[in-house]
Amino acid sequence: MTEGGIFSWKVQKIDTHRGPAASPEVITRPLPPPPKNMEWAQDKTSREWRLEPKLQVDSDTVKDHDGQGLFIEHIIQNTDTFQGICLKYKVSPTELRRANYFSGTNLFLAPNPLKVPRHGAVGSVSAVPTKDTLTSIQKIHKLMYAVPSLVQSEAKCYLELNDWGLEEALLDAKNNDENDNINS
Repeated sequence: MTEGGIFSWKVQKIDTHRGPAASPEVITRPLPPPPKNMEWAQDKTSREWRLEPKLQVDSDTVKDHDGQGLFIEHIIQNTDTFQGICLKYKVSPTELRRANYFSGTNLFLAPNPLKVPRHGAVGSVSAVPTKDTLTSIQKIHKLMYAVPSLVQSEAKCYLELNDWGLEEALLDAKNNDENDNINS
């Protein structure tokens, strides 16, 4: 008796429940045009294609000498990570945080859409004002170093009286220290 001839469990059938078998013509066919405001992106590890929102340039941004915006608008997706966005646009995490006025890496706390500084744009980082980066403890220690006669509680009081402005607190502390030296 020959194999697969008479018994039904030995008959080979082509599995079609997952779709037709692939052929070279189907595989090499180009992708269909994407929907409006979308573009095709290929995953580098699995080499699968997926649709992603198209990047849009923010029209409200400052224009540089080429007429292009200094920022690119990025709409945050559920699958985005902070580091992934930095790598995609080739910007440092600090530049991205400064441009959007947020700290940390939690994208749920970041503004949506993100303003990503254009790589190599003139003034992209300087267009965003920087904030004072010294902590209160660092300011206290700087004040104590500049005026050695101060103790920590006095330095903190000078800073609090001057709304934590280090320069103003330093002037007040030096003036009071000079007055104390003259009176002694």
